[in-house]
Amino acid sequence: MLRDTGLVYSEKYFWYDSLNQAFPPFYIEPGANPDRPDIKRRFYNLLSALGVLEKLTTIKPRMATTEEILRVHSPAYFEILSSQRNSPAGVAGPGAVFAGNSFDIALLSSGGVITAVDQVMNKSVDNAFALVRPPGHHAETDRGAGFCVLNNAALAARHAQSYPNIERVAIVDWDVHHGNGAQQIFWRDPSVFTLSIHQDYYFLEENTGTMDYRGEGKGKGYNLNIPLPPGSGNAVYLNVLNRVVIPALEAFRPDFIIVACGLDAGCYDPLGRMAVTPSGFRTMSTAMAQCADRLCEGRLVMCQEGGYDLASTPYMGLSVLEGLCGAQYISENPFEVFGSTLGYTNIVLPHQEEVIKRAQQLAAEIRL
Repeated sequence: MLRDTGLVYSEKYFWYDSLNQAFPPFYIEPGANPDRPDIKRRFYNLLSALGVLEKLTTIKPRMATTEEILRVHSPAYFEILSSQRNSPAGVAGPGAVFAGNSFDIALLSSGGVITAVDQVMNKSVDNAFALVRPPGHHAETDRGAGFCVLNNAALAARHAQSYPNIERVAIVDWDVHHGNGAQQIFWRDPSVFTLSIHQDYYFLEENTGTMDYRGEGKGKGYNLNIPLPPGSGNAVYLNVLNRVVIPALEAFRPDFIIVACGLDAGCYDPLGRMAVTPSGFRTMSTAMAQCADRLCEGRLVMCQEGGYDLASTPYMGLSVLEGLCGAQYISENPFEVFGSTLGYTNIVLPHQEEVIKRAQQLAAEIRL
């Protein structure tokens, strides 16, 4: 089934880069931040070169308002960010530095995802993908982290709930890094189900991505972490979706689904050690679109999170869009070759199966 997919994009997103300047020939150019603007720009340019943009509905972004930001983030944190607005550089939290004027770009990124929600809600599009930066899924109530300033997925979830017929929202995060931000923000909130599929590792001060983190108070049981062993590929992710994620969503019965769509579980990504290929991302995206069609009238927004390989990340994103739209835009993805050379991307090994079975048990406990 072909779907009308919206795309949020603005060249202004790509100003968020303190190293975007020319250097005299007698200087060594400094290394770029892994979340450099070139990656998202190449993604957009790939869509343009293939004629995909003509098949998508363009969604014009806007800046998120102060009122919208305060649905998720604290006034104190908002003031910290605002006070650095005109500084040459700012710091939102550990690993979240930003260049001058870039707080406005973070507001535009969040506002772009919010606008995508509006367009889905008013049925201008069937679903939407927000190609935005900076990413957001590490940002918590009171701080940013790991390249993230404002939590785009969490802001989208709260905005969806501002509509009278939207009570329950699910956030599915398949970035290779743990979605600690939504977990912390909705820790006590049973109206937002947060689920993170990520590589098992330590990120911040403590490992908050284990299966022991389930929520608290009324929110207990409404957070589910699936920390996968390094090397997990297409077969593992597909098993996780079919055996854990979709049954959990069916039990929760969301009115809207947000996907924090990191592409850094891709097999070529320098910041992850996973083995997902473009066809894996297409299958994952297709499964989420079909799940949204069944559970919540197709109400689905995906927002760009990580993805740090300059060459392959745009092709991983292209496959996600193919799944969202129900179309195939290229006959052969050049970065699919990884899957044909390493056979373990298409099998589930015993230590991976152990994690999936444990996650299945936890998903079975979800009740409205």
